[in-house]
Amino acid sequence: TIVGLGIALSIWISFYHRASTGSTANFYIAGGGISPRVNGLAMLGDYASAASFLGVAGAVALMGVDGWWLAIGFFAAWIVVLLTIASPLKNVGKFTAADVLNARFTEHSKKIRTVAMFSTLVLCVMYLVPQIVGAGHLFGLLLGWDYLPTVLVTGSLMALFVIIGGMKGTSYNQAIQGSILFGALIFLLVFGVFHLFGGNPAGVITASETMVPVKLAAENAQAVTAAAAAASTPGAAVDAVRTIMVDAPSAVTPGVGLRDFANQSSLVIALFFGVLGLPHILIKFYTVANASDARKSAEITIWGLAIFYIAIFFVGLIAMYALYPQLIQLIADGEVGKAKNMTMPMLGDMLGGQILMGVIAAGAMAAMLSTSAGLLISATSSLSHDLYKGVINPDSTDAQELRFAKIGAFFLAVIAILMSVWLKSENVAMLVGMCFGIAASTFAPALVFAVWWKKLTSQAVVWGMAVGLVSSLLFTFSKFFGLETMLGLDVLVNPALYSVPLAVIVTVVVSLMTSDHGNTDEFMAQAHGK
Repeated sequence: TIVGLGIALSIWISFYHRASTGSTANFYIAGGGISPRVNGLAMLGDYASAASFLGVAGAVALMGVDGWWLAIGFFAAWIVVLLTIASPLKNVGKFTAADVLNARFTEHSKKIRTVAMFSTLVLCVMYLVPQIVGAGHLFGLLLGWDYLPTVLVTGSLMALFVIIGGMKGTSYNQAIQGSILFGALIFLLVFGVFHLFGGNPAGVITASETMVPVKLAAENAQAVTAAAAAASTPGAAVDAVRTIMVDAPSAVTPGVGLRDFANQSSLVIALFFGVLGLPHILIKFYTVANASDARKSAEITIWGLAIFYIAIFFVGLIAMYALYPQLIQLIADGEVGKAKNMTMPMLGDMLGGQILMGVIAAGAMAAMLSTSAGLLISATSSLSHDLYKGVINPDSTDAQELRFAKIGAFFLAVIAILMSVWLKSENVAMLVGMCFGIAASTFAPALVFAVWWKKLTSQAVVWGMAVGLVSSLLFTFSKFFGLETMLGLDVLVNPALYSVPLAVIVTVVVSLMTSDHGNTDEFMAQAHGK
């Protein structure tokens, strides 16, 4: 019922804003008329996806503080966005990230638009797949829904939100869904602190100093048996395992679950620079009136994410304490994915039964639909504006471009649904990480160089993005197909360690070998408000 009410509200919002899709400016970017507050909440809803809501809390519940490094990477990336490209992007862009590059390099716009469009479509479709796959699995486990109907409903809803409501309807939906997500998390935090720790937040940290991380405890057969025998009372299993593993690190001891240096570095690079290249995030800076509002939007998002990820950390520790024997048993049985992704629903069921589980399910559904709608409208904008208007039919009317955009949204949703059915059994977290690595290798170097380096050339933009896209996809799919090496290099958890430096080197070298610097002085003055 709670999930159904949330979906019904989203459909009504899209229908209410249906009149705001009459022109390309309104459909793509809501005519630049979204307020900074709504836009900031919309970006929060867009960015704080199910991977954060379910995945980070689950990682903390299994590994303790080491599961939180992902969240710190997600958050820190926004500081980079605010400091480097938020204002310039708004000052010189129009509808898509490619507009920023074309504003500087007007003579080679078709080549740039083409490579930017391909990068956007790859990123958005691949980012859509884990959202839909996650919805299929989550609601199968929570509510007993079959996978295929859930995937069809989720994909159809995101297409409906975009086609009917455009960017304005999508933004208000994202703001409300972000608020639902945020409220569900805070509700779970407060409820958990009062129910398990007598209303004392410090008690969470005190208990965490005793808890042996679940993944370590599950490797000790004696600890697994002791935890199962003491499962009747929250905290009893914690004490039983600590008695056996006296010298083991605690849940707040760093270094327990970190990967080796190369894999950890690759993941950090992807997270840190990936947001600079995510089209569904970058397009949000065009939905406000000016650069000042773009900065305010980013600041609101940063404050929201700061609170969100701090709350995620505490909720993860509460889940470890409350579900300690169950999580240990799941890990011992080899069900790592279920232990990580179902921690939040399991906690909700334990603390508040079906009602609280419904709130968590609504929050997770809100996260998935919010992110999916943002991705779809970003891909649609690039497809119609960069490809159709920029390359195929430069003389097209506003109505023709808008019709192409809505048809494109439908077909992209179909592709995403089909891929979600095909990739039903794949690792959702891996798919999300792939997207950050690809984004960090394509748009991120091109945009940062475009607004800060006068020697950048149009040829370097095309070659740098193309090499970044191909190399990141090569190592991504090598990981996807289980290969251990590619081109003599170890295949890592993320392609960024190889593809980002390669894209940067190619961009710099080609810039030094070519001469089309574009409208450098005029562009830089506009970008930096001089």
